[in-house]
Amino acid sequence: MRTRHIIAGTVALGLGLAGIYDEYFVVVEFLKGIAQPLTALAGIIAVISGISRRKGPDRRLGSGTVHIVFGLVLLGVAVYGFYDEYYAVMDFIKGSLPIVLIGVGTVAVFSGINRLRVTNS
Repeated sequence: MRTRHIIAGTVALGLGLAGIYDEYFVVVEFLKGIAQPLTALAGIIAVISGISRRKGPDRRLGSGTVHIVFGLVLLGVAVYGFYDEYYAVMDFIKGSLPIVLIGVGTVAVFSGINRLRVTNS
């Protein structure tokens, strides 16, 4: 029986909904806070893309070097951004936590209900 899914999902959903009404979330801080994680993600993707191009059949010097250099520059900017805008990044993480909890709670509740429905059939 998946009653634990329903209970945990309801708790996560309730915590997420309660967190939305907290007045901690500011739009400008959100935009400043999301810039560094997105820059870091873009840098990681660029570096991985450059490394995978270097492993392919075309192993010339310039085949993945541009991706790797661009990715390392983006990672450098992201690290500086994390240092410079630390509180904005923390605001983003704290502000997005209720949204993530709502999503996880909703999925867990529907998963538990679906499992109960399949088990009882």
